[in-house]
Amino acid sequence: MSLLLPSCSGWLFSGYDDIDRSRPVALIETTGGVEYGATTEFGILTLGRTATEGPCRVHYFLGPTPIVEDGTVKTTGALFARADMDLKTQHLRVLDRAPTSTDVLVAMWTPDGVETQSVEVALATDPGVQGDVLMDPGTELPAGAAIFANQDGLLRFVGLVAGRATLEGSPSAGKYYVFAGVARVREMLAVPEVHPTDYETKFRPDSITITKPVRPGPVK
Repeated sequence: MSLLLPSCSGWLFSGYDDIDRSRPVALIETTGGVEYGATTEFGILTLGRTATEGPCRVHYFLGPTPIVEDGTVKTTGALFARADMDLKTQHLRVLDRAPTSTDVLVAMWTPDGVETQSVEVALATDPGVQGDVLMDPGTELPAGAAIFANQDGLLRFVGLVAGRATLEGSPSAGKYYVFAGVARVREMLAVPEVHPTDYETKFRPDSITITKPVRPGPVK
């Protein structure tokens, strides 16, 4: 971690007013494997394919700087899982509507927690193909890769790649990618949660002191 601090400090005190939100993606190591995800206003979202509960390690970006932090994977009660940790991440807003064919879309992921890969993608517009479906960009998209809409340089979260689909026996036959989109985010937000009212102070080994909500225990 100490090797990263000079770069981080250089960015934080560089005099720039704009926060670098150009890499709002994460790699999450769980007890079951590795997940790709996005750092959004609703937390670090993943598909939860390797784990929906338990400890994890999150590789993410603070501005241009790669950071590693321990955390916990928790289910949301919907399709997405959420990786919770002590520190803040890039807080990308979710697109407030379903994407359209006129939106400029990009798929992004970090294969190693240090560098990112991105590919321009587009919604499928072939006859008979509807919903959260992307045209095959010619580059393999891993499950969990984040889809963003680029609005004049500002990224908005659109969804996570769920997998590849093949359509046969149709004029629109070919390969496509399906993704968990804005509708799945709405489903997640519709799941009732008991919000904590009390907070506790946590003293970290790195001398950072944080305040965390006290989660209510199970109802007996």
